[in-house]
Amino acid sequence: MSPQPLLEQLQRQLKQSRQRLLIWVQGEQEWCHRQLETALAPLCTGEGVLLGQPLTAAAHDIPCLKAAELPRVLGTTLDFAVVDAYAGFNPNAFGQLCGTVRGGGVLLLLTPAADQWRGYADPEYASLCVEPHAPTDLEGHFLHHLCSILECSDQLLRWSETGADWPRLPQTVKPETVEPPCLSPDQAEAVARVLAIANQRRAALVLTADRGRGKSAALGIAAARLLRQGKRIVLTAPSRAATGAVFERVQALAPDCMPQLLFASPDELLHQSVKADLLLVDEAAAIPTPVLVELLQCCPRVVFSTTLHGYEGNGQGFALRFRDQLEQRRPNTPEYRLETPIRWAGPDPLEQLSNRMLLLDVDTQPPPQPDQSLLLETIDQTRLSHEPALLRDLFALLLLAHYRTTPGDLRILLDSPNLQIHALMQQGQPLACVLVAEEGALPGALAQAVWEGRRRPRGHLLPQTLIAQEGWDEVAPWRAWRIMRIAVHPSLQQQGLGARLLAELERMAAVAGVDYLGASFAASESLLAFWHRCGYHPVRLGEQRDPVAGTHALLVIRPVSDQVSRWLPRAQHWYGQSVLRRLPGALQDLEPERLPLLLAGLWQPAVADEDTLKRLRGFAQAQRTLESSLLPLSWLLEQTLPCWNQAGIGCDDQRLLCERILRQQPAAAVAVPDGKRAQLQQLRNLCNQLLALLPSA
Repeated sequence: MSPQPLLEQLQRQLKQSRQRLLIWVQGEQEWCHRQLETALAPLCTGEGVLLGQPLTAAAHDIPCLKAAELPRVLGTTLDFAVVDAYAGFNPNAFGQLCGTVRGGGVLLLLTPAADQWRGYADPEYASLCVEPHAPTDLEGHFLHHLCSILECSDQLLRWSETGADWPRLPQTVKPETVEPPCLSPDQAEAVARVLAIANQRRAALVLTADRGRGKSAALGIAAARLLRQGKRIVLTAPSRAATGAVFERVQALAPDCMPQLLFASPDELLHQSVKADLLLVDEAAAIPTPVLVELLQCCPRVVFSTTLHGYEGNGQGFALRFRDQLEQRRPNTPEYRLETPIRWAGPDPLEQLSNRMLLLDVDTQPPPQPDQSLLLETIDQTRLSHEPALLRDLFALLLLAHYRTTPGDLRILLDSPNLQIHALMQQGQPLACVLVAEEGALPGALAQAVWEGRRRPRGHLLPQTLIAQEGWDEVAPWRAWRIMRIAVHPSLQQQGLGARLLAELERMAAVAGVDYLGASFAASESLLAFWHRCGYHPVRLGEQRDPVAGTHALLVIRPVSDQVSRWLPRAQHWYGQSVLRRLPGALQDLEPERLPLLLAGLWQPAVADEDTLKRLRGFAQAQRTLESSLLPLSWLLEQTLPCWNQAGIGCDDQRLLCERILRQQPAAAVAVPDGKRAQLQQLRNLCNQLLALLPSA
C-alpha cells in the first residue's frame, strides 16, 4: 500500500482524536524540504510556522522564524509546525513550539539520518563555545540523547528515503461536557476555587498543572467575573508576556474591565504599595521562594499558579521549596491540580515524546539520608549521555533546586566544552551537585581589548566582569572555576552538603593549579549568608535589579593561589567604595538594610583624627547642624557600616542613616521616625552609638 492513503488515514485519525504527533523526517536537507511540498504537504495545511533557515524553495510558503522570534507565535495556536534541525536544534524553542500546536496537528522535525545527526555540526554549537574552544570540539552528546529517545519510541511517524515507520496512537480519554466559557471540568473547578478565595477574609490557593490544561485561562475567567463585581485584581508573573492567556480571557469576557486588571512585576509589588482584593501569581515556579513568601504579605488573598512540567521551568522544586514555607504562614492552604488537557486530547503522543526528549517529565524519589557511603564523583559528559537514568536523576536535581532551569540547560549539561560536573552520590543517586565552568586565562591582547571596551568574547564571565567593569586587568592570566549552579535536594538542605561540595571543589582547584573560584547570583539574604559562611568575598555588585528575584547580581570569589590572596584586599576595598559611592545614583534602589550584609568583613574601623572626632561629638552631643556634619558623618557610617547588625542598629535606623546621610535625601523620603525634628534627634542618638564602635572613641 502506498504511503499516501496511510497519511490521509492518519490525518483523519488525528483530527478525530484531537491528538498531536511528531513526524521525524530523516534525509538530505533538500530531500527533507521537498517532502513538505510533496508527500507530506497535506499535513502542512492551515496555520503553521517553520523554525529555521530553509535553503530551498520547498518551505517558502510557510512563515519562517528564528528561535529569537518565537515570542511572536507564543500564545497562538497552530495547525502544524516544522523544526529544521539542519539550522540547529534549540531545546527551548522546540519546547515552546510544541506547546503551540493544537489538537489534531503535527510537528515535523527535519534532520539528517540518525547515525549522521549524532555527528552533525549543529549550528547551535556556536552559542555553547567559549574561547579557546571551537564548535568542532563538541562531541554531540545532546544529539545522541535525542536520537536514543526518538529511535526507541513507537509514538511518532518516522519518514525517510527508505520508507515510513507508522506510529501507534494511544486510546484517548473521552472529554466530559462543561458549561462555557470553561472547556473542562478541571478548569471549571479551578475557576470556582479562585472565586471562593476572593470572598474570604484571608486565604491562599495553589493551582498546578502541566502545560495545555488551561490553568492561566482559568485565572483569566475568574478575574473577568471578579472584575465585573467591582473587585480590584493585581496579576504578577516572571514577565508580562507569561500572562498572555490571562489577559486574553479577560479581554474576551469583560473587555470594559481591562483597565482594572493591573500587572506588576514581583519586584514592583515588593517595593510599592499596591492595594488589591486578590493577587494572582502566575508561573510561580519561576519566581524565587523568598520572593513568593514576601508576596504573601502584599495581599490577604493570594492565588499561586504554576506549571509542573514545562519549558518555562519545572514546578516540582516549587512544590517542595515553597509549600513548606506556605504551610508555616498560611496553614491548610488547599492545592488543586488540573489534569485534563484542553488544547489537545490526552494521552497526547507529542506531549509525551517531547517531555522525554527535553526531560520535562523528570521527578525524583525521596532521597536517602546522607551516611558514610556518600562520596564525591566527577561525572563525564560521555558517561552522562550513555546512562539515561543518571542523566534524569541529575537533571531532576537541578530542576528541583533552581527555579530557572530550562531545556537549554540540559544541552549545556551535555555539550558545553568547558563544563565540569561533580556530584555527591549515594546508592547511585546524586544528592547534591555543582556545575563548574572553566574560565581564563585570557591572552594579553584579548584582555586589553576587553579592558578598553572593544571586545566581549563569549563566556569567561568572571575575568570579563573584573576586567571590563572593575578595571582589574591583572586578573587576565589567572585561571578561574566559576560555579554556575550548586544544587542540593530540597529535603536535604541545611545539612552542610553545599558547603562540603565547595570545600571539595577548592581542594581539586588547588591540585589543578586554578587561581580562584567564583560565582555570580542574585544577592538575597539567604544566599549572601551561605556564600559568606563558605569564605567567598564580594568584589562586584551589579546595578540592574533582577525584576523577578528583586535583588542585584553579586559576584563573589574565593582565592586559591597566593597571588589572588595578595590582590583580594585591594579588590575588596575598591568594591566597598564602589557600593558606597553609587548609593545616591546607580544603586539608589538598593535597600539600606542589605548594606551591612554586602559590606560585612571588608575593613576594620580606622582611628579617627581629632578634627573628625570633634565635629562628630559636636553633632551628637551639641547642636551642630546635619548639613555642616555630613562629611564626618559619612566617614563614620563607612567605618561602622559592616558592624551595624552586630551593634543592634535596626532596619528603620539603617534606612534613616542611609537615606539622610549617605544618599542625602530630604526628611520626607524617610517614613520612620516621622518628621524632620524627630529624625535629627534620632540621628544624634545613632551618632553617639556609632562613635562607641571606633577604636579611638
